[in-house]
Amino acid sequence: MQVPSSGLLSLALPSAALVAVLLVGPAPAQEAPQADGMFVTVPNPITEGAINQIRSAVDGIRNAPRQNIKKVVFDFNPDGKDAATESYGTCADLAEYIRSLAQNGITPIAFVHGKTTRHTVLPVIACEDLVMASGSQIGEVPSPNRPLIDIQVQHYQKLAGIQRAGAVSKMFDKDVRLVKAKFRGADIFVDLRKVVGPNKEKDYAEVVVIDRNPIQMSPGVELYDVERARKFGICKLQRDTRAEVAEWYQISVRDDINPFPAEGIKACRVLLEGTIDSAMLERIRHQVETAKARKENFFFFVIETAGGGDPGPARDLADYLMALSKDPNYRARTIAFVPGNAPDLAIFLAFGCQQIVMYKGSDPSGEAVLGDFEAIVNAPPAQRRNPEFIQRNLEEVAEKAGHSKLLVRGLFDKNLEIVQARNNKTGDRQLMSGAELQAQPDKAWVSESVIKPKGVLLKLNASKAKNLKIALTVDNKDVSEVYALYGVEAKDVREAEPGWLDELATFLRRPAVSILLVIIGIAGLILELKAPGLVVPGVIAAVCFVLFFWSQTQLGGHLIYLAIMLFLLGLALVGIEIFLIPGFGVTGVSGILLVLAGLVLAGLDRAPESTSDWVDLIGRLLRYGLTMAGAGVLAFLLSRYLPKIPYANRLMLVPPEDKPEVDEPSPLPGVEAAVSLLGQVGTATSMLRPAGLARFGDRYVDVVTEGDFVEPGTPVQVVEVEGTRIVVKKV
Repeated sequence: MQVPSSGLLSLALPSAALVAVLLVGPAPAQEAPQADGMFVTVPNPITEGAINQIRSAVDGIRNAPRQNIKKVVFDFNPDGKDAATESYGTCADLAEYIRSLAQNGITPIAFVHGKTTRHTVLPVIACEDLVMASGSQIGEVPSPNRPLIDIQVQHYQKLAGIQRAGAVSKMFDKDVRLVKAKFRGADIFVDLRKVVGPNKEKDYAEVVVIDRNPIQMSPGVELYDVERARKFGICKLQRDTRAEVAEWYQISVRDDINPFPAEGIKACRVLLEGTIDSAMLERIRHQVETAKARKENFFFFVIETAGGGDPGPARDLADYLMALSKDPNYRARTIAFVPGNAPDLAIFLAFGCQQIVMYKGSDPSGEAVLGDFEAIVNAPPAQRRNPEFIQRNLEEVAEKAGHSKLLVRGLFDKNLEIVQARNNKTGDRQLMSGAELQAQPDKAWVSESVIKPKGVLLKLNASKAKNLKIALTVDNKDVSEVYALYGVEAKDVREAEPGWLDELATFLRRPAVSILLVIIGIAGLILELKAPGLVVPGVIAAVCFVLFFWSQTQLGGHLIYLAIMLFLLGLALVGIEIFLIPGFGVTGVSGILLVLAGLVLAGLDRAPESTSDWVDLIGRLLRYGLTMAGAGVLAFLLSRYLPKIPYANRLMLVPPEDKPEVDEPSPLPGVEAAVSLLGQVGTATSMLRPAGLARFGDRYVDVVTEGDFVEPGTPVQVVEVEGTRIVVKKV
């Protein structure tokens, strides 16, 4: 049920076979060689998290198509360092998993090349073969003043078997007396107490003691070197390197499953909070890429997201986290921690990580909950966020992560019943729907427990997630307890924080700030278009629009590019209306609408889907429409009063003819007065760009040229009159 370890499903070809393929090409009827073995690095100490990663990685490879894994070598001394795990429970879990491999036709082999003590010994003896390097040691199981309890003793002896039980018992019981004996024709060493006297055990009925004189041993518990381990049947052979072990067992593919990177753990914590959207996706990407640049390889993602959000970025983020853990060029481990309620889309983030840890605590009502889609499934039709789309994508993510698609269906379907079923013939267990269980023809499967009854939506609380082997649990909301699961100390974990650019973009995306940028930008743009050459308003407008669109690039996905293009096209049409086609026609109106559309689309993170999305879109249209109107008023006020403000008027270059003291143009009484000017010659008193002022006799009149720019003082003649619109040309 766990996510396969990074890069493990794509195993390399042996070099000889690869050379052959390159030189002569593949034979038509032949396939690439299959992997028949692998190495697994067992971390120190052995933790529950590491066991789950080992299990998921090994199972992922051996169950992959065209794989034929027959041997698994467990390396218990990473980099040759000593190994000693104080926790019996985690070592017992790994030992049981190793035995399950043996029961499924796989030979588990232990490789010890350092001092191996405490309960790390348990999974070592669970392997069918033990290979030790020169200078290595194994034994001294109990901690000082902490002897093993009966159930632990029985577990060690059961895994060791009659042939090795005596020698293994000496690792934790100083009173063991080893004697030579025969068992089914083989020489063994047995604890004399097991075969003679009142404590003789019936399992040893076939054991025949050859010599009752005890072998000379250490006075305390035993720590075997390689020679004595081989003498007493604990160790099968001596080999010093992995290469020698691989050669002896003829393992053709020597891939290494290492839950803990050989270069050591460099961990960081990434907080996922707020709404899941494109902004979060980009923010997390930036933080992860920064961590990778720092060579950090252990990621603890703390999920404290709010409900709702965008399923598109949620799926993208899940895919990104999965790709991070499977990158063959960068060994990274990803752990999701859910300390509280993580509703609806948060499950994408959790499933995207290799492992999930949830807060359980002592109060069942306070457990962390993952995957609560109540608000989305039960939303009114007008506000529903396409649950079918979300379910389809979540099923794909769950399948990649090794989780049951049936559970995903239960998150969305109230009428679905899910049961834990057991096969009476084989003892196998699997999840089934109630309908599937009832439809069995032979009735070999029976229901053990109900995972989800009809009439309610499935919600994965910590207890249920643990029982389904989806998540591990901790009893503390402090993330440091999660670190401890993986042998990481809190002081060694760096907290990844958003960069200052992310913080700036978040600030600029605030509605009030966005509106202010648009108002200042449009006002500056109008001033620059009204009086080209002022420069300052144009620079301010450019800066405002650059900041506005840049801040939205982390939110708008592909829509942001459409928004920018519409905005630029709108500006171009407005410019054409002002400079080439004077007046206020279709070109100008279209330009203003396109500018407005660009501003509105820049703030969207997806195309509208539901009624609520369209209501939000209309609200944005009104907001930015009023913003543009306010910007126009601001530009008018600035153009009117800025020249009269001390110091501020230095920002504007006013030609002599444009000075404020020039008389106001005499208003024309109407069309007749305008027509009376046809053919008359006057003088331009301001720069005509192409609109401006001209004087005819003692009257100043608003005119427009045919498109040319006319310098002040140039003679002009009226060539056309349309209503009160007077068109002139240079004489």
